[in-house]
Amino acid sequence: MMKGQYFSFDAIIASVIFVMALVALLSYWHSVKSYLDYQNDDLSRETIRVSNLLFTPPSPSGAACDSINRFGMSISWDDRRLDPAIIDCASGKDQKWLQEKLGSAYPLVINITEFSQPGSPVVTLGGSIQPSTSGKMDIVKIRRSATIYNASSGEAYPAYIDMVLYNYK
Repeated sequence: MMKGQYFSFDAIIASVIFVMALVALLSYWHSVKSYLDYQNDDLSRETIRVSNLLFTPPSPSGAACDSINRFGMSISWDDRRLDPAIIDCASGKDQKWLQEKLGSAYPLVINITEFSQPGSPVVTLGGSIQPSTSGKMDIVKIRRSATIYNASSGEAYPAYIDMVLYNYK
């Protein structure tokens, strides 16, 4: 009888399983911590807030482009499709105007691209990203899908809205 005999191979297998479980637990903890840090970042929260504002109508409704107080691209509160007239109006404005009308403390750039032409933006709002003199900057990008409705032709087409908010360090 060999009761209570200790095999070294059993100890090696148990150690390997323990180390693998410990690595898996630490990996999971790190990924959850990184995700929570990302959600608590001011720039990330601001990006989500501004991207939601894009799907609201401008205020006051029906006002000329130069006299709106708050920028939004949807047709109305009931119809969240984007209005190409508002997009055209905003395409001639600079980044400071867009930042002011969206109430953002950070500079931003918005690219609107049709699904059928994913490589080239149809409209760019806010110009381009201005490089940092120090070379260090935080950038947060978000992509939303939308439908642009052309009232004159009665056609609607899907589009991407790529928004970039950035901050110099």
